[in-house]
Amino acid sequence: MLRCDISKQLPGFRLEVRLEAGRGVQALFGPSGSGKSLTLQCLAGLVRPDTGLIEVGGRPVFAADRGVDLPPQRRQVGYVFQNYALFPHLTVKENVAYGLHRLPRPQREARVAEALAAMRLAGLQNRRPAELSGGQQQRVALARALVTRPKLLLLDEPFAALDSIIRGRLHRELLELLDEAPVTTLLVTHSLDEAYALSREIAVFEAGRVLQHGPRDEVFYHPSCKSVARFMGMKNFIPGLVAAVTEQYTRVDGPGFTLWGPPAACRPGQAVECCIRPEHVLLVRKDRAGEGPGPLEARLDGVIVQEVTYGGYVQLLWRAAGPAHPDMPDLHVTLPTHVYRRLGVAGQARWSVALKADFIHLLPAEPDRTEWTRAGAD
Repeated sequence: MLRCDISKQLPGFRLEVRLEAGRGVQALFGPSGSGKSLTLQCLAGLVRPDTGLIEVGGRPVFAADRGVDLPPQRRQVGYVFQNYALFPHLTVKENVAYGLHRLPRPQREARVAEALAAMRLAGLQNRRPAELSGGQQQRVALARALVTRPKLLLLDEPFAALDSIIRGRLHRELLELLDEAPVTTLLVTHSLDEAYALSREIAVFEAGRVLQHGPRDEVFYHPSCKSVARFMGMKNFIPGLVAAVTEQYTRVDGPGFTLWGPPAACRPGQAVECCIRPEHVLLVRKDRAGEGPGPLEARLDGVIVQEVTYGGYVQLLWRAAGPAHPDMPDLHVTLPTHVYRRLGVAGQARWSVALKADFIHLLPAEPDRTEWTRAGAD
């Protein structure tokens, strides 16, 4: 169990972080320079916070008001750096055993053998880091971090230097290993796919603060603000004003049309933004265009103005047609390549889109960025 409530002032940057984490992997996600790695350094005892409290396994390892500041070796924290930080002159076995010098030799040997077997490093114990692949070096670094049986494991972008094939395999291996280890794990990453695949919870960082922290699906599908929504891959933000709220839906007057969203803590007349993921903007099949919209569904006519293919999927940019929706933003649409081909999108520019209530997330509009008003929609 981890409890962290700290602040640290650096030239031009202030870190203010409150986190609680239990067993399992928690991802610290956000752009470079947002304070993720600095947070790990504070937890490990490599950087001293100015104020606050850090508890690991219920034990304070830093408490500014009580003068507690345990050195790294006494915090029961394992740390895997981005470059692994292996000692090049030591063998695999010696690297793994480095933090166990206080144990009796038989106990140390048994612990190292157990760690090597768990990390599938048996047979490599006499090699040096330069003789290992990137994936093998990472497993050595993990073994060295886990062999001390820490209560907190810190992983600072451990997959950044690996190619996609090795990274995918090690994702699976790491999940298997950590599922058996009763350790709280914080994973720093700027990859949303990695954060979602490996974590149970996600903490989203921006400019030294945690914007949102919670179960990964809650953060991914129900972001607390527009910044988190953008970080979670939402690209479509349609401005509107709440017209009605019921137990079944929220009706929103959009820029020249009506939208429906799920029930939300909104009030009539409130300015909101309707957030929709690109994969949830649906192209209406040509053979069903005359059927009309379904319940709690908005339909708009428009044209595709841009296409970019990424192998397995296609990114489209759709624009509303005609003068009826002058303030309607262009919509990003993501289609799997096989769906793109089956619909025959390449041969036709004009498409209607369907926006369904189940796929819309409502956020209060940010006052300084809201450009659309009711007058503009009338």
